[in-house]
Amino acid sequence: MPYVPNTDRDREEMLREIGVGSVEELFAAVPKGLRESVELDVPGPLSEAELVRHMKRLASMNRTTDDVVSFLGGGVYDHTVPAVVRYVMGMPQFYTAYTPYQAEASQGTLQSIYEFQSLICRLTGLGVANASMYDGASAAAEACLMALAITRRNKILVAGTAGPSLRAVVATYLEASDIEIVELPETCGVTDVSAVDAHLEGAAVLLVQHPNFFGLLEPVDELSVKCADAGVLLVASVDPLSLAVLKPPSDYGAAIAVGEGQSLGSPVGYGGPLLGFMAADKKYLRRMPGRIIGATTDTMGRRGFVMTLQTREQHIRRAKATSNICTNEGLVALGAAVHLSLLGKNGFRELALQVTSKAHYAALALSAVAGVDLRFEGPFFREFVIDLSVPARRVKEELGRVGIWPGISCGCYYDGMENSLLVSVTERHTREDIDSLASGLEAVISPGGSS
Repeated sequence: MPYVPNTDRDREEMLREIGVGSVEELFAAVPKGLRESVELDVPGPLSEAELVRHMKRLASMNRTTDDVVSFLGGGVYDHTVPAVVRYVMGMPQFYTAYTPYQAEASQGTLQSIYEFQSLICRLTGLGVANASMYDGASAAAEACLMALAITRRNKILVAGTAGPSLRAVVATYLEASDIEIVELPETCGVTDVSAVDAHLEGAAVLLVQHPNFFGLLEPVDELSVKCADAGVLLVASVDPLSLAVLKPPSDYGAAIAVGEGQSLGSPVGYGGPLLGFMAADKKYLRRMPGRIIGATTDTMGRRGFVMTLQTREQHIRRAKATSNICTNEGLVALGAAVHLSLLGKNGFRELALQVTSKAHYAALALSAVAGVDLRFEGPFFREFVIDLSVPARRVKEELGRVGIWPGISCGCYYDGMENSLLVSVTERHTREDIDSLASGLEAVISPGGSS
Protein backbone atom coordinates (compact mmCIF):
# COMPACT_ATOMS: atom_id res chain seq x y z
CA MET A 1 0.00 0.00 0.00
CA PRO A 2 2.43 2.70 -1.17
CA TYR A 3 -0.20 5.43 -0.73
CA VAL A 4 -0.25 4.89 3.06
CA PRO A 5 2.59 6.93 4.62
CA ASN A 6 4.14 4.09 6.64
CA THR A 7 7.80 3.15 6.53
CA ASP A 8 8.92 -0.43 5.96
CA ARG A 9 9.80 -0.60 9.65
CA ASP A 10 6.30 0.61 10.61
CA ARG A 11 4.71 -2.11 8.51
CA GLU A 12 7.01 -4.82 9.90
CA GLU A 13 6.18 -3.82 13.48
CA MET A 14 2.42 -3.82 12.82
CA LEU A 15 2.51 -7.20 11.09
CA ARG A 16 4.59 -8.65 13.90
CA GLU A 17 2.13 -7.32 16.48
CA ILE A 18 -0.81 -8.81 14.53
CA GLY A 19 1.02 -12.11 14.22
CA VAL A 20 1.36 -12.48 10.44
CA GLY A 21 4.40 -12.52 8.23
CA SER A 22 3.28 -10.35 5.31
CA VAL A 23 0.50 -8.15 3.93
CA GLU A 24 -0.46 -10.99 1.58
CA GLU A 25 -0.91 -13.31 4.54
CA LEU A 26 -2.99 -10.65 6.30
CA PHE A 27 -5.48 -10.62 3.45
CA ALA A 28 -5.39 -14.36 2.76
CA ALA A 29 -9.02 -14.71 3.89
CA VAL A 30 -10.16 -12.50 1.01
CA PRO A 31 -10.77 -14.63 -2.13
CA LYS A 32 -8.13 -14.07 -4.80
CA GLY A 33 -10.75 -13.08 -7.35
CA LEU A 34 -11.71 -10.12 -5.20
CA ARG A 35 -8.18 -8.85 -4.70
CA GLU A 36 -6.60 -6.37 -7.09
CA SER A 37 -3.84 -8.20 -8.94
CA VAL A 38 -2.84 -5.40 -11.29
CA GLU A 39 -0.36 -2.80 -10.11
CA LEU A 40 -2.16 0.50 -9.68
CA ASP A 41 -0.92 3.28 -11.95
CA VAL A 42 -0.35 5.76 -9.14
CA PRO A 43 2.13 8.52 -10.02
CA GLY A 44 5.16 9.14 -7.86
CA PRO A 45 5.43 11.77 -5.14
CA LEU A 46 5.37 15.48 -6.00
CA SER A 47 7.01 18.42 -4.34
CA GLU A 48 4.78 21.08 -2.80
CA ALA A 49 5.23 23.43 -5.76
CA GLU A 50 4.54 20.63 -8.25
CA LEU A 51 1.45 19.53 -6.35
CA VAL A 52 0.02 23.07 -6.22
CA ARG A 53 0.62 23.49 -9.95
CA HIS A 54 -1.00 20.13 -10.67
CA MET A 55 -4.09 20.89 -8.58
CA LYS A 56 -4.49 24.32 -10.18
CA ARG A 57 -4.34 22.70 -13.61
CA LEU A 58 -7.07 20.26 -12.63
CA ALA A 59 -9.20 23.06 -11.16
CA SER A 60 -8.89 25.11 -14.34
CA MET A 61 -10.67 22.33 -16.24
CA ASN A 62 -13.89 23.08 -14.35
CA ARG A 63 -16.35 25.84 -15.19
CA THR A 64 -18.17 27.50 -12.33
CA THR A 65 -20.92 30.09 -12.06
CA ASP A 66 -18.16 32.71 -12.05
CA ASP A 67 -17.19 31.60 -15.57
CA VAL A 68 -20.65 31.27 -17.13
CA VAL A 69 -24.14 32.71 -16.78
CA SER A 70 -26.06 30.01 -14.94
CA PHE A 71 -29.84 29.64 -14.74
CA LEU A 72 -29.64 26.30 -12.95
CA GLY A 73 -31.79 25.82 -9.86
CA GLY A 74 -34.11 23.07 -8.72
CA GLY A 75 -33.03 23.34 -5.10
CA VAL A 76 -29.48 24.74 -5.23
CA TYR A 77 -29.19 28.42 -6.12
CA ASP A 78 -26.39 30.79 -7.07
CA HIS A 79 -26.77 33.63 -4.57
CA THR A 80 -24.23 36.24 -3.50
CA VAL A 81 -22.47 35.15 -0.31
CA PRO A 82 -21.18 38.16 1.66
CA ALA A 83 -17.48 38.01 2.54
CA VAL A 84 -18.21 38.26 6.26
CA VAL A 85 -20.15 34.97 6.11
CA ARG A 86 -17.09 33.18 4.75
CA TYR A 87 -14.88 34.97 7.28
CA VAL A 88 -16.91 33.89 10.31
CA MET A 89 -17.27 30.33 9.01
CA GLY A 90 -13.50 30.20 8.54
CA MET A 91 -12.67 31.20 12.11
CA PRO A 92 -10.74 28.29 13.70
CA GLN A 93 -13.01 28.05 16.74
CA PHE A 94 -15.92 27.28 14.39
CA TYR A 95 -14.16 25.74 11.41
CA THR A 96 -12.45 23.03 13.44
CA ALA A 97 -15.39 22.34 15.77
CA TYR A 98 -17.54 19.27 15.33
CA THR A 99 -20.37 17.73 17.29
CA PRO A 100 -20.49 19.25 20.81
CA TYR A 101 -20.34 15.98 22.74
CA GLN A 102 -19.16 17.87 25.83
CA ALA A 103 -21.94 20.30 25.19
CA GLU A 104 -21.65 22.87 27.96
CA ALA A 105 -17.95 23.34 27.19
CA SER A 106 -18.86 24.45 23.65
CA GLN A 107 -20.75 27.65 24.40
CA GLY A 108 -19.87 29.36 21.12
CA THR A 109 -21.05 26.41 19.04
CA LEU A 110 -24.18 26.01 21.12
CA GLN A 111 -25.05 29.68 20.79
CA SER A 112 -24.63 29.63 16.99
CA ILE A 113 -26.98 26.63 16.77
CA TYR A 114 -29.44 28.32 19.13
CA GLU A 115 -29.47 31.46 16.99
CA PHE A 116 -29.98 29.36 13.85
CA GLN A 117 -32.93 27.55 15.44
CA SER A 118 -34.45 30.86 16.56
CA LEU A 119 -34.21 32.30 13.06
CA ILE A 120 -35.84 29.20 11.53
CA CYS A 121 -38.71 29.55 14.02
CA ARG A 122 -39.17 33.18 12.99
CA LEU A 123 -39.20 32.24 9.30
CA THR A 124 -41.62 29.34 9.60
CA GLY A 125 -43.79 30.70 12.40
CA LEU A 126 -43.60 27.36 14.22
CA GLY A 127 -42.74 26.93 17.88
CA VAL A 128 -39.57 24.84 17.84
CA ALA A 129 -36.72 24.13 15.40
CA ASN A 130 -33.85 21.67 15.57
CA ALA A 131 -30.37 21.36 14.08
CA SER A 132 -28.20 18.71 12.39
CA MET A 133 -30.42 17.92 9.41
CA TYR A 134 -28.27 16.78 6.50
CA ASP A 135 -30.16 18.49 3.66
CA GLY A 136 -33.66 19.44 2.61
CA ALA A 137 -34.52 16.04 1.14
CA SER A 138 -33.46 13.98 4.17
CA ALA A 139 -35.16 16.53 6.46
CA ALA A 140 -38.39 15.85 4.55
CA ALA A 141 -37.89 12.10 4.97
CA GLU A 142 -37.24 12.54 8.70
CA ALA A 143 -40.44 14.61 8.95
CA CYS A 144 -42.37 11.76 7.34
CA LEU A 145 -40.93 9.29 9.85
CA MET A 146 -41.85 11.70 12.62
CA ALA A 147 -45.45 11.95 11.36
CA LEU A 148 -45.73 8.17 11.06
CA ALA A 149 -44.65 7.81 14.70
CA ILE A 150 -47.09 10.50 15.86
CA THR A 151 -50.15 9.15 14.05
CA ARG A 152 -49.25 5.43 14.19
CA ARG A 153 -50.44 5.04 10.62
CA ASN A 154 -48.61 3.38 7.74
CA LYS A 155 -49.29 5.49 4.66
CA ILE A 156 -47.83 8.74 3.40
CA LEU A 157 -48.97 11.01 0.58
CA VAL A 158 -46.33 12.84 -1.44
CA ALA A 159 -47.11 15.54 -3.98
CA GLY A 160 -45.84 14.57 -7.43
CA THR A 161 -44.76 18.18 -7.92
CA ALA A 162 -42.21 17.90 -5.12
CA GLY A 163 -38.58 17.80 -6.24
CA PRO A 164 -37.39 14.51 -7.77
CA SER A 165 -34.50 14.19 -5.32
CA LEU A 166 -36.82 14.88 -2.39
CA ARG A 167 -39.23 12.16 -3.49
CA ALA A 168 -36.39 9.74 -4.16
CA VAL A 169 -34.85 10.24 -0.71
CA VAL A 170 -38.21 9.75 1.01
CA ALA A 171 -38.71 6.52 -0.96
CA THR A 172 -35.21 5.33 -0.04
CA TYR A 173 -35.79 5.99 3.66
CA LEU A 174 -38.95 3.87 3.61
CA GLU A 175 -37.85 1.20 1.13
CA ALA A 176 -37.34 -1.54 3.70
CA SER A 177 -40.56 -0.81 5.57
CA ASP A 178 -44.17 -1.73 4.90
CA ILE A 179 -45.16 1.94 4.61
CA GLU A 180 -47.33 2.72 1.59
CA ILE A 181 -46.25 5.76 -0.45
CA VAL A 182 -48.88 7.38 -2.65
CA GLU A 183 -47.75 9.99 -5.16
CA LEU A 184 -50.47 12.56 -5.76
CA PRO A 185 -51.18 13.65 -9.35
CA GLU A 186 -50.80 17.20 -10.60
CA THR A 187 -52.88 19.46 -12.74
CA CYS A 188 -51.47 22.59 -14.38
CA GLY A 189 -48.21 22.06 -12.50
CA VAL A 190 -49.66 21.91 -8.96
CA THR A 191 -51.20 19.20 -6.79
CA ASP A 192 -54.66 18.17 -7.96
CA VAL A 193 -56.77 18.97 -4.90
CA SER A 194 -59.75 17.06 -6.25
CA ALA A 195 -57.70 13.84 -6.30
CA VAL A 196 -56.56 14.06 -2.68
CA ASP A 197 -59.77 12.85 -1.00
CA ALA A 198 -59.45 9.37 -2.47
CA HIS A 199 -56.15 8.81 -0.63
CA LEU A 200 -56.59 10.50 2.75
CA GLU A 201 -58.01 7.53 4.64
CA GLY A 202 -55.32 5.89 6.73
CA ALA A 203 -52.67 8.44 5.74
CA ALA A 204 -50.24 9.79 8.33
CA VAL A 205 -48.87 12.72 6.40
CA LEU A 206 -49.19 14.75 3.24
CA LEU A 207 -45.83 16.08 2.06
CA VAL A 208 -46.03 19.07 -0.28
CA GLN A 209 -43.30 21.35 -1.61
CA HIS A 210 -44.28 25.03 -1.66
CA PRO A 211 -43.17 26.58 -3.99
CA ASN A 212 -42.88 23.29 -5.83
CA PHE A 213 -40.20 21.94 -8.17
CA PHE A 214 -41.66 23.93 -11.07
CA GLY A 215 -41.53 27.13 -9.01
CA LEU A 216 -45.32 27.25 -8.70
CA LEU A 217 -47.29 28.04 -5.55
CA GLU A 218 -49.26 25.06 -4.29
CA PRO A 219 -52.91 25.30 -3.03
CA VAL A 220 -51.68 24.83 0.53
CA ASP A 221 -54.77 26.34 2.19
CA GLU A 222 -57.08 23.83 0.51
CA LEU A 223 -54.72 20.94 1.20
CA SER A 224 -54.45 21.97 4.84
CA VAL A 225 -58.23 21.91 5.30
CA LYS A 226 -58.45 18.42 3.82
CA CYS A 227 -55.62 17.19 6.03
CA ALA A 228 -57.17 18.65 9.18
CA ASP A 229 -60.53 17.01 8.47
CA ALA A 230 -58.87 13.61 8.01
CA GLY A 231 -56.40 13.82 10.91
CA VAL A 232 -53.46 13.87 8.49
CA LEU A 233 -50.37 15.92 9.34
CA LEU A 234 -49.34 18.44 6.70
CA VAL A 235 -45.58 18.66 6.12
CA ALA A 236 -44.45 21.61 4.01
CA SER A 237 -41.07 21.64 2.30
CA VAL A 238 -40.34 25.33 1.76
CA ASP A 239 -37.76 27.56 0.14
CA PRO A 240 -36.61 29.75 3.05
CA LEU A 241 -36.21 32.82 0.85
CA SER A 242 -39.83 32.53 -0.29
CA LEU A 243 -40.93 33.02 3.32
CA ALA A 244 -39.97 36.69 3.03
CA VAL A 245 -42.90 37.23 0.63
CA LEU A 246 -45.21 34.24 1.26
CA LYS A 247 -47.08 33.46 4.46
CA PRO A 248 -45.26 31.08 6.81
CA PRO A 249 -46.21 27.39 7.11
CA SER A 250 -47.78 28.01 10.51
CA ASP A 251 -50.41 30.23 8.87
CA TYR A 252 -51.73 27.45 6.66
CA GLY A 253 -51.72 24.75 9.30
CA ALA A 254 -48.48 22.87 8.60
CA ALA A 255 -47.56 20.63 11.52
CA ILE A 256 -43.95 20.39 10.37
CA ALA A 257 -41.92 22.58 8.01
CA VAL A 258 -38.67 21.49 6.40
CA GLY A 259 -36.46 22.83 3.68
CA GLU A 260 -33.06 23.27 2.08
CA GLY A 261 -30.99 26.10 3.55
CA GLN A 262 -28.23 26.25 0.91
CA SER A 263 -29.50 29.61 -0.33
CA LEU A 264 -28.78 31.10 3.10
CA GLY A 265 -25.08 31.84 2.77
CA SER A 266 -23.70 28.72 1.10
CA PRO A 267 -22.05 28.71 -2.33
CA VAL A 268 -22.94 26.48 -5.25
CA GLY A 269 -20.43 23.65 -5.08
CA TYR A 270 -20.75 20.20 -6.58
CA GLY A 271 -24.23 19.94 -5.11
CA GLY A 272 -23.29 21.35 -1.72
CA PRO A 273 -22.63 22.10 1.05
CA LEU A 274 -26.30 21.64 1.86
CA LEU A 275 -28.22 22.34 5.04
CA GLY A 276 -31.54 20.86 6.05
CA PHE A 277 -33.80 22.58 8.54
CA MET A 278 -36.88 21.45 10.41
CA ALA A 279 -39.45 23.26 12.54
CA ALA A 280 -42.62 21.95 14.13
CA ASP A 281 -45.47 22.69 16.48
CA LYS A 282 -44.20 22.63 20.07
CA LYS A 283 -46.39 19.66 20.98
CA TYR A 284 -44.23 17.48 18.71
CA LEU A 285 -40.98 18.55 20.39
CA ARG A 286 -40.06 15.12 21.74
CA ARG A 287 -40.66 13.48 18.38
CA MET A 288 -38.09 15.61 16.57
CA PRO A 289 -34.77 14.13 15.41
CA GLY A 290 -31.41 15.85 15.62
CA ARG A 291 -30.50 18.32 18.37
CA ILE A 292 -32.29 21.15 20.11
CA ILE A 293 -30.29 23.79 21.93
CA GLY A 294 -31.84 25.88 24.68
CA ALA A 295 -30.88 29.04 26.58
CA THR A 296 -30.77 29.22 30.37
CA THR A 297 -28.99 30.94 33.24
CA ASP A 298 -26.41 29.40 35.55
CA THR A 299 -26.28 29.62 39.35
CA MET A 300 -24.54 32.99 39.05
CA GLY A 301 -27.25 34.42 36.81
CA ARG A 302 -25.16 34.32 33.63
CA ARG A 303 -26.77 33.41 30.33
CA GLY A 304 -25.71 30.05 28.97
CA PHE A 305 -26.63 27.49 26.31
CA VAL A 306 -27.33 23.81 26.83
CA MET A 307 -28.13 20.71 24.82
CA THR A 308 -31.83 20.51 25.67
CA LEU A 309 -32.74 17.49 23.59
CA GLN A 310 -30.75 14.95 21.60
CA THR A 311 -32.78 11.96 20.50
CA ARG A 312 -30.17 9.82 18.78
CA GLU A 313 -29.70 6.27 20.06
CA GLN A 314 -26.00 6.94 20.68
CA HIS A 315 -27.01 9.09 23.63
CA ILE A 316 -30.22 7.51 24.92
CA ARG A 317 -31.86 4.09 25.03
CA ARG A 318 -32.26 2.76 21.51
CA ALA A 319 -35.98 2.13 21.96
CA LYS A 320 -36.44 5.81 22.80
CA ALA A 321 -34.46 7.17 19.85
CA THR A 322 -36.26 8.97 17.02
CA SER A 323 -33.58 8.80 14.32
CA ASN A 324 -29.98 8.02 13.44
CA ILE A 325 -29.09 11.61 12.52
CA CYS A 326 -25.47 11.92 13.59
CA THR A 327 -23.47 14.44 11.54
CA ASN A 328 -23.62 17.97 12.90
CA GLU A 329 -24.29 20.60 10.20
CA GLY A 330 -23.30 23.32 12.65
CA LEU A 331 -20.80 25.10 10.39
CA VAL A 332 -23.26 25.52 7.52
CA ALA A 333 -25.99 26.47 10.01
CA LEU A 334 -23.63 29.10 11.39
CA GLY A 335 -23.24 30.55 7.89
CA ALA A 336 -27.01 30.66 7.49
CA ALA A 337 -27.43 32.44 10.82
CA VAL A 338 -24.76 35.01 9.96
CA HIS A 339 -26.26 35.57 6.50
CA LEU A 340 -29.78 36.09 7.87
CA SER A 341 -28.50 38.37 10.63
CA LEU A 342 -26.61 40.51 8.12
CA LEU A 343 -29.65 40.92 5.88
CA GLY A 344 -32.13 41.55 8.66
CA LYS A 345 -35.86 41.49 8.11
CA ASN A 346 -35.91 44.31 5.54
CA GLY A 347 -32.84 43.09 3.64
CA PHE A 348 -34.17 39.55 3.48
CA ARG A 349 -37.45 40.78 2.05
CA GLU A 350 -35.64 43.01 -0.44
CA LEU A 351 -33.61 40.02 -1.62
CA ALA A 352 -36.78 37.95 -2.12
CA LEU A 353 -38.45 40.80 -4.02
CA GLN A 354 -35.42 41.17 -6.30
CA VAL A 355 -35.44 37.46 -7.06
CA THR A 356 -39.19 37.50 -7.73
CA SER A 357 -39.15 40.56 -10.00
CA LYS A 358 -36.16 39.33 -12.00
CA ALA A 359 -37.73 35.89 -12.43
CA HIS A 360 -40.92 37.45 -13.77
CA TYR A 361 -38.96 39.71 -16.11
CA ALA A 362 -37.13 36.62 -17.39
CA ALA A 363 -40.41 34.76 -17.93
CA LEU A 364 -41.74 37.62 -20.06
CA ALA A 365 -38.49 38.03 -22.01
CA LEU A 366 -38.10 34.33 -22.80
CA SER A 367 -41.73 33.69 -23.68
CA ALA A 368 -41.51 36.55 -26.20
CA VAL A 369 -39.06 34.46 -28.25
CA ALA A 370 -40.67 32.54 -31.12
CA GLY A 371 -40.72 28.85 -30.26
CA VAL A 372 -40.68 29.45 -26.48
CA ASP A 373 -43.78 29.27 -24.28
CA LEU A 374 -44.45 29.28 -20.55
CA ARG A 375 -45.65 25.79 -19.69
CA PHE A 376 -47.71 26.82 -16.67
CA GLU A 377 -49.79 29.93 -16.03
CA GLY A 378 -49.93 29.90 -12.22
CA PRO A 379 -48.06 32.25 -9.88
CA PHE A 380 -44.43 31.35 -9.28
CA PHE A 381 -41.56 32.48 -7.09
CA ARG A 382 -37.99 32.19 -8.34
CA GLU A 383 -38.17 29.67 -11.19
CA PHE A 384 -40.47 28.67 -14.00
CA VAL A 385 -40.77 26.12 -16.81
CA ILE A 386 -40.56 26.97 -20.51
CA ASP A 387 -41.50 24.71 -23.42
CA LEU A 388 -39.24 24.82 -26.46
CA SER A 389 -39.91 23.89 -30.06
CA VAL A 390 -36.66 21.88 -30.04
CA PRO A 391 -35.26 19.37 -27.52
CA ALA A 392 -34.00 20.96 -24.30
CA ARG A 393 -30.85 18.85 -24.45
CA ARG A 394 -29.86 20.48 -27.75
CA VAL A 395 -30.46 23.96 -26.35
CA LYS A 396 -28.32 23.21 -23.32
CA GLU A 397 -25.46 21.88 -25.43
CA GLU A 398 -25.41 24.80 -27.85
CA LEU A 399 -25.78 27.54 -25.27
CA GLY A 400 -23.22 25.84 -23.06
CA ARG A 401 -20.64 26.43 -25.78
CA VAL A 402 -21.16 30.19 -25.48
CA GLY A 403 -21.07 30.29 -21.67
CA ILE A 404 -24.78 30.07 -20.82
CA TRP A 405 -26.34 27.31 -18.73
CA PRO A 406 -30.02 27.84 -19.57
CA GLY A 407 -31.62 25.62 -16.93
CA ILE A 408 -32.47 22.05 -15.97
CA SER A 409 -33.89 19.60 -18.50
CA CYS A 410 -37.25 18.55 -17.05
CA GLY A 411 -37.24 15.49 -19.31
CA CYS A 412 -34.62 13.94 -17.03
CA TYR A 413 -37.31 13.65 -14.36
CA TYR A 414 -40.73 13.80 -16.03
CA ASP A 415 -42.07 11.92 -19.05
CA GLY A 416 -43.28 14.13 -21.86
CA MET A 417 -41.15 17.10 -20.84
CA GLU A 418 -38.15 16.47 -23.10
CA ASN A 419 -38.57 19.95 -24.61
CA SER A 420 -38.97 21.69 -21.25
CA LEU A 421 -36.45 23.70 -19.24
CA LEU A 422 -36.67 24.75 -15.60
CA VAL A 423 -35.17 28.25 -15.51
CA SER A 424 -34.05 29.72 -12.18
CA VAL A 425 -33.20 33.37 -11.47
CA THR A 426 -31.43 34.97 -8.48
CA GLU A 427 -30.34 38.48 -7.56
CA ARG A 428 -27.01 37.85 -9.31
CA HIS A 429 -28.65 37.90 -12.73
CA THR A 430 -28.63 41.23 -14.53
CA ARG A 431 -30.97 42.40 -17.24
CA GLU A 432 -28.12 41.78 -19.69
CA ASP A 433 -27.79 38.16 -18.48
CA ILE A 434 -31.48 37.51 -19.02
CA ASP A 435 -31.52 39.24 -22.41
CA SER A 436 -28.48 37.17 -23.44
CA LEU A 437 -30.40 34.00 -22.61
CA ALA A 438 -33.35 35.21 -24.70
CA SER A 439 -31.04 36.01 -27.62
CA GLY A 440 -29.32 32.65 -27.26
CA LEU A 441 -32.63 30.79 -27.32
CA GLU A 442 -33.69 32.72 -30.40
CA ALA A 443 -30.43 31.87 -32.17
CA VAL A 444 -30.79 28.15 -31.46
CA ILE A 445 -34.51 27.83 -32.15
CA SER A 446 -35.07 30.16 -35.09
CA PRO A 447 -34.62 28.77 -38.65
CA GLY A 448 -31.69 31.11 -39.20
CA GLY A 449 -30.02 30.16 -35.92
CA SER A 450 -27.20 27.68 -35.36
CA SER A 451 -27.99 24.00 -35.79
